[in-house]
Amino acid sequence: MNRSGQRGIALLVALLVVALATVLIAGLIDRGELGFVRTRNQRLAAQAQAYADGLEIYAARVLQQDWAASGGSGNDSNASVWAVPLPPTPVPNGLISATMRDRNGCFNLNNLVVNGQVNAPWPAKFQRLLGALRLDPNIADAVVAWMNPQPGVEDPYYLAQPVPYRAAKGGFVHVSELRLVKGVSGDVYATLAPHVCALPPGTRININTATPPVLMMLDGVSTLEIAQRIWQDGHANYNSLGDLNSIVPGVQATESAYFGVHSTYFQARGDITLDGLPFTFYSLIERSLGTGAGGGIHVIARSRGGEE
Repeated sequence: MNRSGQRGIALLVALLVVALATVLIAGLIDRGELGFVRTRNQRLAAQAQAYADGLEIYAARVLQQDWAASGGSGNDSNASVWAVPLPPTPVPNGLISATMRDRNGCFNLNNLVVNGQVNAPWPAKFQRLLGALRLDPNIADAVVAWMNPQPGVEDPYYLAQPVPYRAAKGGFVHVSELRLVKGVSGDVYATLAPHVCALPPGTRININTATPPVLMMLDGVSTLEIAQRIWQDGHANYNSLGDLNSIVPGVQATESAYFGVHSTYFQARGDITLDGLPFTFYSLIERSLGTGAGGGIHVIARSRGGEE
């Protein structure tokens, strides 16, 4: 091999070494930047969690103060102290804000079946809600069958799906589980979800915070216009169910076991932005109207994400 050939081989080897070195250095830099970003995100997530814990304590105190100010007997409405949002507040590296809303204003799916038994008249009321939303009333039967622990005819349908599964045969943990129920398509869920919730069974619906479709479950409320008259554009502030008698005569006698003006469950939402990264936290808070061992403020569920 002549000298020119040897020089060509040496040049190729040198170029190969340079290319390999460049790849190794780029990989090390990329790995270092990835590690830096991961560490930063973990630090910000921990900081956001600390702020969320503080907002949760703040929400609990607001609920406690509101309860104490009314002597435990006042009504709950969108004009209550707990409904006033915490505006964006500067904190190191970002902003925090918080809102709270009543969850007793929605239809509690877990009222449909209690202790393994269909809990009348809630299924019939659920059918009325579906009708008010122009949805198939048969969905109520499918939801009850999904929850009912007694053997039913729905399992073959679920087992025949592309990814087979069985009915829960129990209560709902989150309303998103409705998407698994026969007849609940994406469009149906999007229509129904704002008006339903998954709370411990035995709740009553607060007429002050209920939506017009939910208010149409009241006996005597036969049209959307009547429901909207009760709703008052979201500013309803009734002191008792009897205040509706001028709009719906006799409603207190027939609906006092299912509707009221007090709330037990509230959802606190904390929105936190740190170094441009958004974090959203939810807390489901129970405020027990009692003085015994079970009374007080309890956080019964937490979640994190951009949606409930």
